[in-house]
Amino acid sequence: MTKMGARGRAFAVWCVLFCLVAGSAPGFGTVSASAAVAVEPPRVTAKAIYAIDLTAGVELLADHADDRRAPASTTKIAAAIVVVDNVKDLDQSVTIEDADIAPLASDESRLGVEPGDVLTVRQLLEGMLIQSGADATYAAARIVGTQLRSGGNQREDAVAAFVDAMNGLVDNLKLKNSHFTNPVGIDQEGHYSSARDLSRLAEEALARPTIAEIVAQRSLQMVIDGPNRREVTLENTNDLLDGGAIHGVKTGTTGDAGACLILAKWEHGTNQVVTVILGSDIVYDDQGAVAEDKRWDDTNAVLKAIEQDVRWVAPSDPEDVPGLREEMAAWQVVLKDDRAIVVPAAGMASLRYLLQIGPAGKPNARIGSVVFFVGSEKIADVPVFQAPVS
Repeated sequence: MTKMGARGRAFAVWCVLFCLVAGSAPGFGTVSASAAVAVEPPRVTAKAIYAIDLTAGVELLADHADDRRAPASTTKIAAAIVVVDNVKDLDQSVTIEDADIAPLASDESRLGVEPGDVLTVRQLLEGMLIQSGADATYAAARIVGTQLRSGGNQREDAVAAFVDAMNGLVDNLKLKNSHFTNPVGIDQEGHYSSARDLSRLAEEALARPTIAEIVAQRSLQMVIDGPNRREVTLENTNDLLDGGAIHGVKTGTTGDAGACLILAKWEHGTNQVVTVILGSDIVYDDQGAVAEDKRWDDTNAVLKAIEQDVRWVAPSDPEDVPGLREEMAAWQVVLKDDRAIVVPAAGMASLRYLLQIGPAGKPNARIGSVVFFVGSEKIADVPVFQAPVS
């Protein structure tokens, strides 16, 4: 790590620098660096892959990321967002109806509810996201869709209203390669998404604490109330969850979609990276059971490629950025963000920074930036603040 200098500018130009930083957004200002951080896609069976550091806003890897593909049960991420955004009381009780189970095919994943069972909306979300239960999803869609629809008494109207809300979410997020025709992810004409769009939906889902908490759970004990009161164990379909860095998000599998996975992982303990795998191969045995599921190997290959080609550097860590802390202390400025910047591994030797600050301001006021470069390419812009009065 080298530095380009500290506040080393003629006083006559401080206004230019100050105006530049004062007009910037107050948050973490990482520059889009997809050209600089370009992980070579590994050889995988997946038909589309995408990875992005959501925290830094830096794309890490993309291969067929905008192709429209069957998303399978990753669809339930959008469904869960609609549920959480439209139900004020997640402890509201829901009684399962015959119509919640009737649409299920014999091979669809399910929570295992029966007509007359009583669950809360939160439990339906757990069934949707942990065990990928289509029955739980239809029940949640019926309840929320009934609230959303403008008229009619048929269950189909309610579910259609729910799917309309899912597509409203797609429109609000400006996702150009997504459209849903059902809430569970079964293969249908006109039901599609892309790896890039699914990463954006995952970002929205993880921003909602209820969903983020649920998708991180490897298993869960649940009591289903009603005439047949019983305790069931939910097992997460995401085999890579480790109770630590990997904390979500959702699997999906159908004939058209292949094996799919949206994975969330913490890097450097501060940065949330989402990786999307669509269309990995599945090998079946003579009895029709899954003999080999390639999505796990594919995902691990992508994670390994990222690990090899990307480094996370914390500006506030003196070991990561030697000299910066002392330089800021001399000018009585501080950082307020512990998040890391994303640096291509091949560029670590040429990583350098420039501390750009204006005149002293009020305590805690933003007065500049630390700008990071790899060679001559700007890769990140981190806000700097006037030190508080001790």
